[in-house]
Order: sequence, then C-alpha cells, then structure tokens
Amino acid sequence: MPTLKLTPLKKHYYAFLVVSLIAISTISAQTTGTLKGVVSDASTKETMIGAVVYNVSDKTHGVVTDVNGAYQLPLNPGKDTIVCMIISMQPDTFIVTDPSKDIVHDFKLSSGSQQLETYVVSAGKYERKLEEITVSMEVMKPSLLENKNSSNITDALEQVPGLNILDGEAQIRGGSGFDFGVGSRVAVLIDGMPALAGSGSALEWSFIPIENVEQVEVIKGASSVTYGSSALSGSINVRTAYAKDNPVTMVSLSSGLYDDPSVPGTKWWEGMANFSNMSFMHSEKSGQLDWVIGGMVKYDHGYIGPPAINPNVPRILNDTSLNNNQVGEKTGRFNFNLRYRPKTIPKLNYGLNGNFMQSDNTQALLWQNDTLGLYRAYPHTLTLLDQKMFYIDPFVNYISSDGLSQSFRTRWAYSDNTATNQNLVTAVAEPNIRTITNVSYTEYQAIKQVSDDINLTGGLIMNQIYSYNSLAYQGVLQTNHLQNFALFIQEDQKLWKVLNLSIGFREESFKMNDTATIFKPIMRAGANLKLAKGTYLRASYGQGYRFPSITEKYIYSDVGGLPIFPNPNLQAETSTNAEIGIKQQFKINNFMGALDVAVFQQNYQNTIEITYGYWDKYVDQFGNTQIRAGFKYLNTGETRIRGVEVSLPAEGKITKDLKIEILGDYTFIVPQALQPNLVYATDSTGKGMTYENTSTNTNDNILKYRFQTIAKIDLQLTYKQFSIGGDWRYYSFMQNIDTVFYQEESQGGYGISNYRLTHNKGTNIFDARISMQVMKQLKVAFVVDNLLNTSYSLRPLKIEAPRTFAIRLTYRID
Repeated sequence: MPTLKLTPLKKHYYAFLVVSLIAISTISAQTTGTLKGVVSDASTKETMIGAVVYNVSDKTHGVVTDVNGAYQLPLNPGKDTIVCMIISMQPDTFIVTDPSKDIVHDFKLSSGSQQLETYVVSAGKYERKLEEITVSMEVMKPSLLENKNSSNITDALEQVPGLNILDGEAQIRGGSGFDFGVGSRVAVLIDGMPALAGSGSALEWSFIPIENVEQVEVIKGASSVTYGSSALSGSINVRTAYAKDNPVTMVSLSSGLYDDPSVPGTKWWEGMANFSNMSFMHSEKSGQLDWVIGGMVKYDHGYIGPPAINPNVPRILNDTSLNNNQVGEKTGRFNFNLRYRPKTIPKLNYGLNGNFMQSDNTQALLWQNDTLGLYRAYPHTLTLLDQKMFYIDPFVNYISSDGLSQSFRTRWAYSDNTATNQNLVTAVAEPNIRTITNVSYTEYQAIKQVSDDINLTGGLIMNQIYSYNSLAYQGVLQTNHLQNFALFIQEDQKLWKVLNLSIGFREESFKMNDTATIFKPIMRAGANLKLAKGTYLRASYGQGYRFPSITEKYIYSDVGGLPIFPNPNLQAETSTNAEIGIKQQFKINNFMGALDVAVFQQNYQNTIEITYGYWDKYVDQFGNTQIRAGFKYLNTGETRIRGVEVSLPAEGKITKDLKIEILGDYTFIVPQALQPNLVYATDSTGKGMTYENTSTNTNDNILKYRFQTIAKIDLQLTYKQFSIGGDWRYYSFMQNIDTVFYQEESQGGYGISNYRLTHNKGTNIFDARISMQVMKQLKVAFVVDNLLNTSYSLRPLKIEAPRTFAIRLTYRID
C-alpha cells in the first residue's frame, strides 16, 4: 500500500497556508452600518411582504420584509452588491460603496418576461445569472431528486437535457462511448472539486450526498479550462448546501420492490425482490458556526442474479461460486459540512467538509443469454465488490475590503476497492483484487471584480494521485503515482449592458511515475448577446485535454472474467468544441420558461477507446506459447460529433391552486470516425486493428456505443397538496458495437445478435409518480419506474431493471 510523502514542494505549500491563515486572522474588525428601506411593487405601489434581501457575497445571510414591506440588513465591510427578489418578479440590485454608515434604499420590483432567477457558479467559478453565461448549461434542483425517489443521483440526472448515464458512465452529447467506467470524459465534482476516483476516473454515484444537494450544474462542451483533464466533453458539479438562517431537519424513508420481468421464465428470485432506503439531514446555525450533517443507509436485493447451472455444457462453463443471497447491495454513508464565520472578521469563513461510505455490492458484466438467462449473469462475470471511501475537505474563504475574494481548498480522498470473482479459464477462486487510491487535491482561487463590468478569476491547482493494485502483470508496476499541476485564469466582461464576453486559459502539467513531464496549454472563449428582453444569443469555443488515467495505462484487471491489459504507451487525447445557441425566455400570465436551441461540433484527436483483441502472449508451464484475449485502451485516431439540442424548462400557475412544471429535451448527434481505415494497433496474432474491422455496423462511420437520438419529457402537476407527474425517455437504437460480442456467439455465447435483431427500433420508457403533502411537515409519494414493464437494454449485454414500485415518506421541519 502506498504512502503519501511530504515533498519539498508540499512543505512550502503548507508553510504558505499557515502564513496566510495567520495573516488573515490578524485583520482588524471594521465597523459597518445597516441598509434599510421598503420593498414595493413598481406598478401598484403596494408594499411587498416576504421579499428576500441578501448580500451576494454571503447568500446565507439575508432578511425578509415584514408585514409593512420593511427590511433591515446589516452590512459587511467593503463594496458589495445587495439583491432583492420575490417569486414572479424581476429582482433588483443595489451596490453599497460605503458600508461604514447607515443607508436607506427602497427597492421597487416589477413583473417581467424572465423566468425565476437561477444563479450558477460552474461556468466561471463565481456566481452569475444562468441566462448570461456563454456556454450551454443545465441546472437540476433538489425537487427532481425527491420526485424521482432517488437513492443515488443518476435517476434524476437522466432527465437533464443532453446527458445520459450508460451503465454508470456519464455521457454528454455523445462525447464518449462505454469504457468500463475507467476513462471518463465528463468531470464529476462535489463543490467544485473532483469526485472521480483518482486511479480510474470512475465514480461511485452512491457516494454523492444527495440528501444535502443545493443544485446540480451541468456544463455541456469542453470545460477543461476551469475543471481540468476529465472535463473533455463537459462537467457535472454537485453543490452541497450550508445552513440557512432557520434550522432544517429532513428524514426520508422509502421502500419498494421489483415486479416480475415481462419475459416469461426469467424471474430467478423467490418471493419478492425488495429495496429500501433511509436518509436524513439536519442543518443549523449555532452562533458563528454553520453545520450540516446527513447520511444514508440502503439495501437493494437487486434484479441481476447469479448464473444458472447448465447441465449441457462442460463444468468449466458453469459457475457455482455465488448464490441468490450474495447478490444485491448494502450501503451506508455519512457526511458533514462545517463552516465558521468569526464575528470580528465578517468576510472570513473557514471549515471542514467530509463524506464517508461503506458499500458491499455486485457488478454484473454480461447477461447469461437473451432468453431464460436475461436477468442472470454470464458464468464467472459476476463480481463481489467491497468498497470503502471517504474525503476530507478543509477550506478557507476571505473577501478583502477591496473586493478580492480568495479561497484555499484542499481534499484528501481515499478509496479501497476489493473485488472477488472466479477465473473463467481455471474455474477456481482467484485471490481478491484490491485497488487502493489516495488523492491529495489543493486549489487556491482568487476572484477580483475590477470594475462593475469586469471580473477576473484565477487559480493554482496541485493534484497528487497514488494508486496500488494487488494484481501484478508482466513487470508492470503495481504502485503508481500521477502528478498534476495547473494554472488557470479567466476574464469575464460586460459591454453596453447587453454583451457578456469570456476568455480563459489553462496550463497543465502531468507526470506519471518516472516519465517525462508533459505540458499542455488550452483556452476557451465565449460571448453572450442580449438581443431583446428575454432573448440571449451565445457562441463559444473551447479546447479540451484528457491525460490517461492510471488504470488505462498501468493497471491489469481480470474482474468479471474479461481481462483488461495495461498500455503504458497510451497518449493523451485532445478536443475542440464549438457551439452557437439561443435562449428565449417567456412569460404567459404566471407561466414562465425558456426555450433553448444549440448547434454544436466536437472534434477529438487521439481518441481513446477500449478495444478487444489477443493482447496477451505468454509461455505456459509446458513450454507452449499461448495467446489470451481481452481488452486494452488504445488511441484510435480522429473522431467528430455534430449535433443539435433543444431544451425547454418551464413552470407556472394555470389557476390559483394548480401549478405545472415541465422539463423537455431533444438531442440528435452524428458521431463519426474520421479515419475508419487507420491501423491504430496490432495484436499478438498480427491482426491490425481499425474502426472498420472492429465495428458491427460501419454505415456513415458511426462511433460505437452512442445513441444518436435522445428525447425526454418530465411533467408534474400540483393542485394544492396533491401532485401527479411522470416522465418519458426515448433512446434510439445503438447502431454500432464491438464485433467481439458477435464473434463470441459461435462459442455458446450470449445471444447478442438475436436480441439486437429483435430490439432495433429504439426504446421508450415511462415512469409515473403521485404525492400528497399530508401535513406541513410530512409528504407521501408513490413512484412507479418503468411503468409498462419494458424489458430493455441500453448497454449491450446488460439488461435494465423491470418495473419497480416504491413508497416514500419525507418528514421536513424548517
């Protein structure tokens, strides 16, 4: 197991941190005044009860207008922006230039065509209005998580326009295919810091603390300038919440069961296959300390069972190592957010966040066959996983009197994964395969509002990854170390109150083990023009860069009976992303929304894809030369993805008591290999690998494992305390997959060719839900997923869940 060593560079870094903290702690307190006044309707002149007035630099500190529409807000030192807002009205702002004295200012709010204001931080690492950013972004609110009865975040993310989750892998606009969860092209972040596992760039979605999500921000298109190597085709930033002025307590209980599969004879379990989940969260301000604690426990029987015994095949092809009681999932997680705000230094805060998880679950790679074994695993491909992981995040934030905002954040992440399965060749138990990863991530960021219209953001990043794999392979190192340093800067400028410009640069350096350091500069630029009231035209161009993960280059794995061989010569992949989009906000009486249309193109160089071949050539104990097949990550040449996307989020009141919420999306892409005849590798048999000879369908050179068309609609109606809703998702037929799965058919294989022949029309999935607010604190919901009990497969050789029924109780006090 590797250990973290304190290098000379780290010593200087920690010394700098200590000096910075001492300097900040000695800053003298400043005397401030109060902003007070009245909030009224600009047209009717009536005062407004319940309007919120808050400071942009600290949104958790705000006041609400009283019965007379009056407010009093204590000011912080330094120049600041104050926002006043209320539902269905346009917000108003006021800039405080001298906070040392009392100020009187009356806010006058007016109705308008804009939808409810949404603020995001992911695009430029500071808070901005969603409609003014220069890239395509979607925002998912916590209500969608609650509506979907999600025990992890993936069910709700499936409804986000342009995003789909393929067997646990995030894909944005078809930017990546299926790669066994090892080389993600989508950066997943928790509070702006990487959540992907360091060695393999994979993510355990149950690790995300969904009981304390403030909102989820999804950037579509290359965002490597702000979020680094993994953000080649986009990023998902999960923002957790800190305590507000009023304490909040939430407890949620849910329980459900799997229905019998619609294919006769495929049910393998006796009685009921059930699942249950309990989560909780409490947030509170205790003096100057803001604290949040939360957690979750989950049990899931699972719908994929162990292989059935087949008396008609040799014993070696039967797998008797697992029984029905060993499949499924048992997971527990605990998290906390702590933040302290010293009274004497109002614009300083520091704290510690943490998240811990233990999970025992199973991973099924292939189904047994396309008939009676559809909901069973293929022999020796069902793996038992024991996962332990946590992260600890110390941080310091400070805003100086001249408006310079600085943050110093670190994360130490640890994961310990043990996989147990049987070897397909010997049919005897292999030793457990254990992978241990330590990640040390550090980021210093500074944000300066140079003027009312210019904002500068910059930062320094240091990322150290140490990985250990217990399974050795032909001299390839079991212990690996990846160093990553980065410097980024971005300028955002507003001209003539209607044009927002953005330009950013990043310099990355990577060093894997003792190899030479690689330097890579990248840039992005964008513009957003307000054409009319509620009409925004945007254009952006960005470069992406992804350095291969430790797993792709060095780790050998035999989990699931299909070996993955290392490739130390694997090169980094790069990309460019260009798009033009237009957003039209609208308001019809009390119904508000935004229609967004985007046209985009992504070009990839040195595209990394996993390829099946005979890569392992060795001499056995009898002196005979043997060749073994498996997968290897390879650079496959240049690829391109063109497409169009239309999305429509909207909400409002049809009548006084009837509210409607809609989220719709249509995405169409043309993902193509630009060098279909390029021989990008030669296996141990001398076969040259090309796109042409590894693909099952080469019409139009469509890339593997992509849905060319995805459409979604989520609809919810709420009448007083009662809500009813549902969603529809459509996935087009996946035209191209690896030829290896067809080749294995002749060896008693999986039934893939017959299944794809009879399921080639695309897939429609429907979910439904109803809920009632029984009392102010208690909500009851009934959720049915896969309403029509469709038997369907998204990732080849992996069946999706049959119909499920679940009931959810949510108790919330705030």
